[in-house]
Amino acid sequence: MSHKLISRSPDLKKLVDEGFGVEIRTGYLLVHNVPYVNSKKEIKYGTLVSDLSATPERTERPQKHIAYFAGEHPCHKDGSEIAQIKHGSVNIDLGDGIVATHSFSHRRDGRDYLDYHEKMTTYILAIESPARSMDPNVKAQTYAPIKAKEDESIFVYLDTASSRANITAISERLALPRVAIVGVGGTGSYVLDLVSKTPVKAIHLFDGDDFLSHNAFRTPGAASLEDWARGAPKKVAYLERLYSKMHRGIVAHPYHIDASNVDELRAMTFVFICIDKGATKKLIVETLESAGIPFIDVGIDVQIGESALTGLARVTMSTSEKRDHFRSEVGFADEAVNDAYSTNIQIADLNALSAALAVIKWKKLYVFYCDYKNEYSSDYLVEGNMFTSRHAHAA
Repeated sequence: MSHKLISRSPDLKKLVDEGFGVEIRTGYLLVHNVPYVNSKKEIKYGTLVSDLSATPERTERPQKHIAYFAGEHPCHKDGSEIAQIKHGSVNIDLGDGIVATHSFSHRRDGRDYLDYHEKMTTYILAIESPARSMDPNVKAQTYAPIKAKEDESIFVYLDTASSRANITAISERLALPRVAIVGVGGTGSYVLDLVSKTPVKAIHLFDGDDFLSHNAFRTPGAASLEDWARGAPKKVAYLERLYSKMHRGIVAHPYHIDASNVDELRAMTFVFICIDKGATKKLIVETLESAGIPFIDVGIDVQIGESALTGLARVTMSTSEKRDHFRSEVGFADEAVNDAYSTNIQIADLNALSAALAVIKWKKLYVFYCDYKNEYSSDYLVEGNMFTSRHAHAA
């Protein structure tokens, strides 16, 4: 799958956005899962193939109106071949067991095709119409995930969300070399969930704790009993296995940060700090400050009130441009009043909110989102449904 070619070619992008199973292989354009009727009046699925005229950057107008097909010859409902597209027999081996055996010849309104979207959808309409008349539920537009090549994308399958919204170029601003998440408990695991959906090249997870049953109630997704079949896995191992299904760059470090390994963070481009131990946080902060690395510290503080819980979610960012506010917002003593993690009551929705606010702020720093206030610290107060922002920095 040529990710860049698709994202820069409006005709191919449109095919993907409309749910067709697009693939580019050995110089050919393939659309998989095209339903058709065979000579036995059975509904089958084949692959439509076209030669591809393109520069390294984008497609050009199709030079040929001929198309190819891997499957039996498409027929009408009565089992007779669709004569208006019939051309001849071929033998094109595309690899992975796909061999095109039929060629088609059909022009739209007697003219050449304007682009590959027009060419492929015209043929698909002719091929799948008899099948759809037999079963209206069959169609080539399956919206199935499209596998991406390792050398072209950090994602296991194509990021069609960005392409559908025409924000691929903006999303690429988040393609940082290395992002670390220190602590992948409640808030840190939700940070991972959100960052894993961005094109960051490597996401490093630092946490030495085991993944226990109470962690499942403040972690994205739904752990199964099978996840503990061989005992409690490390949090980072569980999350690496889960998120590697989508993102190729998850790196698990099954240990806590301390004085013996804190220098590993000097190789990072950005760091999310999601831990409650003040002494360790102080060590990390001082290391990142000396290395000139930007970071965000997140925390929640939930208290048991007279009749219900009260809560606060805090996000504080520090960059080489502004660090003077950080110690007034975040305490380093393990039971510091200002340390919004000290009660250790964690609720999944507040963990998720704190993580979302942190990731939004991170995305603002790299100009994915606009940032008019440029605040460096913010709180959300549950009982007052109130956001406050502090320590704005001149852009």
